[in-house]
Amino acid sequence: YYEEIGMKERDVQQSDIDFQWYLTEKCPMKTEEEKFIEAKTAKYIENDSKATEARTSKEFTLTLQDKECDFDTKPQTQADLLTAFAVCSQGLTYDGWICNNGVEINLTLEDVIAISEKFKELSNVYPHWNYYKNLIDNAKTLWQVKNIEIDYTSNIE
Repeated sequence: YYEEIGMKERDVQQSDIDFQWYLTEKCPMKTEEEKFIEAKTAKYIENDSKATEARTSKEFTLTLQDKECDFDTKPQTQADLLTAFAVCSQGLTYDGWICNNGVEINLTLEDVIAISEKFKELSNVYPHWNYYKNLIDNAKTLWQVKNIEIDYTSNIE
């Protein structure tokens, strides 16, 4: 029908606003500034998401009381460490801690501090997060924003 009335396929375009099809000359489109702002927002969200994933996905082993104990940097481990610290800072042991590899240990304050120090070291993603935030902040074009590859496994120096 459309061909019969003289229209051609190139006369229509899909809007990037509502994804409907319009005659090309009537098609509402986002401005370059809107696309730029959306791209930056998406990169900030990606950076935050990858930072959270990197911060909470580490695993490590410590030898405590002559036992090999496996731990992770998940939020629950952090919460459990805070509880253990509260108990141990009163001069008590935190009895019955079960490590990720099934080893049971009665934690002392020194143990909690050692675990917390390693936890802090491995879960510190701020240098990466800040590096990528600055790249996004300083990007002046849509092309620059889209070409930022956020990778928390690589060195940023």
